[in-house]
Amino acid sequence: MPHEGLYILGNWIEAIGANLAALGVDIEIRDSDQGKRLRILGDAVQGAGNFLIAETTPSDGLAVLGNRLQAIASTGNAILAHREMYVDELINDQLEIISDSLQAIGSYVTAIARLDDNPPKAAGNFIQAVGAIIEAAGVLNIILSDKEKGDLMRSSGKWVQGFGTIIQAISVTPGLRELVGQSGDQEDGNS
Repeated sequence: MPHEGLYILGNWIEAIGANLAALGVDIEIRDSDQGKRLRILGDAVQGAGNFLIAETTPSDGLAVLGNRLQAIASTGNAILAHREMYVDELINDQLEIISDSLQAIGSYVTAIARLDDNPPKAAGNFIQAVGAIIEAAGVLNIILSDKEKGDLMRSSGKWVQGFGTIIQAISVTPGLRELVGQSGDQEDGNS
């Protein structure tokens, strides 16, 4: 595959971004603008990783669609987090629920596309989808005035997504695939 290195890099960029965003949410919960800035950076990096994955995935329409949806949603979350610093938080929270839901759909679609050729990558995408749903439910709890529960769910959801992205990145990286029980014979681009 001509773009194998970029495809692997995209998976690791996504994983780094997802985990930076999770750390940012944890810091942000303590009322820190620094946490929000780290979340913005993390979501933007995650979105860039997803776009790179989508553009270097071999012509597999379903996986490309799923990764593009994830990229749009991650980038949208970064924009919404930035807007929260300057405009009505309630509107942003409502939009974040939509964005997290879109990210869950994108992760799920990508997981379905990877079930046959890379089950560990599919598992990572399923885990990421669950994390996005947990995060969306957390934001909904914040809107419904249960901030403590909402913050806990938002943080947990972000970390679950981060864990899923690490599994995905490992599943496409030669030398690390054995950690998730995948043989090195599979074509990386279909991962």
